[in-house]
Amino acid sequence: MKGIRGIALAVAVVLLAASCSRSGTPKADTTGSGSNPAVAGAAPGGGDTALANGGFGDLSKVCSPGTAKGATDKGVTDTDIHIGTVTDKGFTGRAGLNVEMYDTAVAFAKWCNSHGGILGRNIVVDDRDAMLTNYNAVVTQSCDEDFALVGGGAVFDDADNGGRVACGLPNIPAYVVTPKARSATLQVQPLPNPVYQFAGGPLLAIDRISSGAFQQTSVMTGNIATTIIVRDATVEAVNIQGGKVVDQSVYSPTGEADWSPFVTTLKAANVKALIMVGEPENLGLFEKAMATQGYYPDVIMETPNFYDKKLTDTGGDAIKNTYVATAFVPFEDASQNKATQDYLDMMQQFNPSGKVASLGAQSMSSLLLFAQSASACGPNLTRQCLLEKAGGVTSWTGGGLHGETNPSTNTPTPCFLILKASASGFEYDQAATAPTKGMFNCDPNNVVQLKNDYGVPRPGG
Repeated sequence: MKGIRGIALAVAVVLLAASCSRSGTPKADTTGSGSNPAVAGAAPGGGDTALANGGFGDLSKVCSPGTAKGATDKGVTDTDIHIGTVTDKGFTGRAGLNVEMYDTAVAFAKWCNSHGGILGRNIVVDDRDAMLTNYNAVVTQSCDEDFALVGGGAVFDDADNGGRVACGLPNIPAYVVTPKARSATLQVQPLPNPVYQFAGGPLLAIDRISSGAFQQTSVMTGNIATTIIVRDATVEAVNIQGGKVVDQSVYSPTGEADWSPFVTTLKAANVKALIMVGEPENLGLFEKAMATQGYYPDVIMETPNFYDKKLTDTGGDAIKNTYVATAFVPFEDASQNKATQDYLDMMQQFNPSGKVASLGAQSMSSLLLFAQSASACGPNLTRQCLLEKAGGVTSWTGGGLHGETNPSTNTPTPCFLILKASASGFEYDQAATAPTKGMFNCDPNNVVQLKNDYGVPRPGG
């Protein structure tokens, strides 16, 4: 069944722009960044930011008691606020696909409710498992029962044919995939992933690692429409940033039984830099074939979904010259960053059997933005108010989980950092990152304006 692993590939790939951001200081209505040491170089705030006191990272009093009452909108009662968290975890071809988003939402709700919820109303997380092919059905149910979709994402997130927008259901997602979903209305992305802008800072890091490698770049992809769009945008961004693409090999989305012909192709094209759009397991196998033939590109630059133990477990000692760009403070550096440690501690205390992963941290950023915005609405909580408050946030870091973003303008963050991968794991690479703000490189020139057509109207066009 060709679609099984190929579909999972599409999920992984879309994280390349979605997982990019960090930093700031919270006010309930306009900002919510933070000043964690790993992010901005300053010390976090006082007692109100403690996880045990209802704070998170550098955000104070995310959740707190109150006397809010009334059925002010769909999904809201005197006692509860229903939110839907979408995943594809029930997909039989890949059990548990993106389950970490739901697991994070469960932990967050338990933690938040233990501190009074949203002004006295408890958060109730409704499990909206699209199981890959049922996205339209879960959106239809959520339209009638939930106040908003929060902290989730689905592979076929355009399969509702605009039903979410038509019913007025807000979305504060962990990620969005298809161009239609990425450009949809009634949505605020904590980690914006627009169609016509590209977070291209990691591309510029290639020549810092190996001078001249950017002029001999391969951008490979699995043969799936979603990932081909990502490949095409990456190729365009490479060209705009001054690089040159010399190979665009396409491989089976289910993986290859033998990766050696692709190594031969790279060698024949004298490829010095590789960007592989796909899954970490496939790169691990690809690098084993590279080791067998004794040929590696000077730089293998990958997107956030490759920050995964599956890469190092699969590739082992064959992992070489491999780097991963991310906008999140890595778990390995949690001791240096309060928000990252708070995420890990919250999961351990409130959902210890839940999966901890980078996509879970993305979900946490969404949940925090939701809680802050809902609280800012006061007792009269409505969908319109939620969107206004969340959409008015101009600086956001998820309390310090990630580099600074601007949800109000839906532009990608310029902030990223580089991790070097090896058989023993991942390690922050300061030289490759060339940091400008804490651990991150946040040069505004990192954001690339794309000119080609990607199937949806341009904003304002």
